[in-house]
Amino acid sequence: MNRRTLLRSTLVGAAATLVLASCSSETSLPDGALGDPNNAQLTFWDNNAGPDRTPLYEELIRRFEAANPGIDIQYVGLPSDSAQQKYQTALAGGSAPDLGIVSTAYLAPLVAQDAVISLDDFVAASPQRDEYDAGILESARESGGGEHLFGLPYTSNNATLWYRADWFAEAGIEPPDTYDEFFEAAKDLTDKDDGRYGFTIRGGAGSIYPLLQYMFASTGIESFFEDGESTLNRPEMVDAIERFAALYDVATPTADVNNGFPQMVASFGGGSVAMMQHNLGSLSNHEKALGDKAGAVALPRNEDGKRTVMTDPFPSYTVFKSSKHQAAAWKFLEFMTSQESQAYWNERVGQIPVNKAARSAPEFASMPSVQAALAALDDPKTVLVTPPDYLPDFGKIVQVQMLGQWQKVLIGQLSAQDFADDFAEKLDRSMAKYVARQGK
Repeated sequence: MNRRTLLRSTLVGAAATLVLASCSSETSLPDGALGDPNNAQLTFWDNNAGPDRTPLYEELIRRFEAANPGIDIQYVGLPSDSAQQKYQTALAGGSAPDLGIVSTAYLAPLVAQDAVISLDDFVAASPQRDEYDAGILESARESGGGEHLFGLPYTSNNATLWYRADWFAEAGIEPPDTYDEFFEAAKDLTDKDDGRYGFTIRGGAGSIYPLLQYMFASTGIESFFEDGESTLNRPEMVDAIERFAALYDVATPTADVNNGFPQMVASFGGGSVAMMQHNLGSLSNHEKALGDKAGAVALPRNEDGKRTVMTDPFPSYTVFKSSKHQAAAWKFLEFMTSQESQAYWNERVGQIPVNKAARSAPEFASMPSVQAALAALDDPKTVLVTPPDYLPDFGKIVQVQMLGQWQKVLIGQLSAQDFADDFAEKLDRSMAKYVARQGK
């Protein structure tokens, strides 16, 4: 099975029937698993806490503790924008949690620090092992260096173009399927006198991943590296950056230069913008604010008619090496990735379960955003691009180093060419360091 087929399986192949997963206190463990699997006090960190998701974890923890009275789970919710730093601070101070949610975007540094354990033997011993999507697990292995599974993903996300279905209907415009149609719609749906903008462009925290997803989607370039060099400063990439940045303060709000997800979703739900790019996970926000007025399509095709999808980082359950309760921690993770738990969590956030048996829950069939992702990834013409999360400093580059540079591009203080050259140079240096370490 090739890489593209493996990744496409993340969103297809749902089981025909939904059978509730067992909440039994029994589990299968590999030899040498540390601690008593039935008695422990575990600290569990969530890297993306908030009013929409924290209650879901609290409910699942309640269910687990009811079935496993000897195990107590202490839930700690972290803000997404500071979670990576909090993990590093805890490691430096010798106070890491027993287990936590870690994005594959910053899993590699934890692996390099020998801070998390391999879960391969635990998965192999689990009766659920054949329910886990092989493509997602393979991608997670690559994020950790390609050999071992250091994080167990529990959801699959996809970049999505959310749009105001009522505005498009009023204007007689179809949702964009190509980037030419996207830019035209952004222009046509902008009416500054009426406080309406065609698009909200992300300039603040978390802006580089969606920018990269746009760059690959609009150009059709299929890899971050070719012939040992980064593709990010190719002429077509530079042109794509220029075209995207030109939307700012013309078809987007001026405040977008500093806006992250909370401000974008508020603008979209509040009635001031027609389109926003985000992943599947913002479904609940749009439903609460707009109901059926919010539509969703996959990111548009490029001018050659090809759809290129850069995969989102996978949030993954990890067990820290310093934990004395690794057996109980795995027992909890096995419960959290069971069919019943997976259906409960993913239905409510509008994302794709890693447990394939959970995907047949009827709620998924009624989610346009999920169906759009399925249709795009099931298209044989779709090309999938995997970000180089295995580079230990890739997360730092995209989350920190390039953020201010992108903002300078938006306000005209830095050219798209200089931005792309800087980005490509950083990735080339990172790859060179990675290759050198691998050779030792």
